[in-house]
Amino acid sequence: MNYSTEDILKQAEALADDMSNLDEIEHFHQLEAKLNENKKVQTYINQIKMKQKQAVNLQAYGKREAQQQMEKEIDEIQEKIDSIPVVQEFKESQVVTNHILQSISQNIQQTVFQDEETDK
Repeated sequence: MNYSTEDILKQAEALADDMSNLDEIEHFHQLEAKLNENKKVQTYINQIKMKQKQAVNLQAYGKREAQQQMEKEIDEIQEKIDSIPVVQEFKESQVVTNHILQSISQNIQQTVFQDEETDK
């Protein structure tokens, strides 16, 4: 049976809709929303962005020691972010979500190449 690219894309869209209803994916989106609403996390993220810009400027001016100090401060803020329970839970959920996506992608890839081999 032959399918058009349009047919395949419609099926992919339907698969994406089905996947968005998986408990793991819904949980991921709920945690993502919590992170976006968490003022503490957002404050830390904004601090990191500001310090990253400063680090780039320091690098451009050849101020290596100051740049290293700025990178150390960025790492310290990142550690604070990582210690927040909702961030830890989000990262765990992200691993699960990525695993699901990779499994589906690998399955599709294997099926496509398997079909190519049988067509030869």
